Amino acid sequence: MRFEIAHTTRYRYSAPIREAHTEVRLRPTDEMGQRVLRHRLEVRPEAPVGAYTDGFGNRVQYFDLLAPHDHLEIVSRAVVETGVQQTTHPPDVFPHDLLLFRPPVVQGAALRRVAGRLGSFDASAPAEVQAAADRLRELIARSFTYSPASTTVTTATDEVVRLKRGVCQDFAHLFIAVSRMLGLPARYVSGYVYSGSGEPTVGASHAWADILVPEKGWLPFDATHSGLDSDRYVRLAVGRDYRDAAPTRGVFVGSARSDMEIKVETRPLGGG
Repeated sequence: MRFEIAHTTRYRYSAPIREAHTEVRLRPTDEMGQRVLRHRLEVRPEAPVGAYTDGFGNRVQYFDLLAPHDHLEIVSRAVVETGVQQTTHPPDVFPHDLLLFRPPVVQGAALRRVAGRLGSFDASAPAEVQAAADRLRELIARSFTYSPASTTVTTATDEVVRLKRGVCQDFAHLFIAVSRMLGLPARYVSGYVYSGSGEPTVGASHAWADILVPEKGWLPFDATHSGLDSDRYVRLAVGRDYRDAAPTRGVFVGSARSDMEIKVETRPLGGG
């Protein structure tokens, strides 16, 4: 499938700010069956944009606005093809993948209860690992309610378990935390998901998780939905958690309050 994506982020400040430094992870990746055909980043007020690759392999673009300003608009426009046939075998497991994505998180009682519902499995057997990850995804999708504004990006996973509600970031964090408790390398993924309706999907970005499955490499699991049709997903960035893969982040000089508005439109192109 091919998609045209427009991701608009608008900030408005209660008073002028200055010396703002902003980083964005808004360029889709060229990996895991995905290919970027076109990408452009627009910044208003205008500013030169630089780029680098971070330690997780994400393409990071950045810019500085030194002069006083009371608003900022960032628009990322991309055309992406998914379902691209991969001609290489799954990569070997590199030591840094295990060091970064396998260490367990704080093992609270709530997380242990969730992990205990999955049953035992052989972490060296690909089929058993994949089946355990599927059980965890189904457990979260079935037992938790999607509820916007019920949490923030700093809400702890134990609190999400207590509330039994949250948003995609919470469910991805919970999936990752339980997976790591069980010794499975897991990472956070930011991106977009298309509804499959044939019409443009309008909303915000999405989040899910990857599990490192022996002999198969990284495989995606979306704990927000009961299934994952990978051709409808567009990947932006990966990391240990939301902070590593956040679409936008920045700092500025000033004491102003900021309001942020996000709009994402994912439009299917030919063959969608």
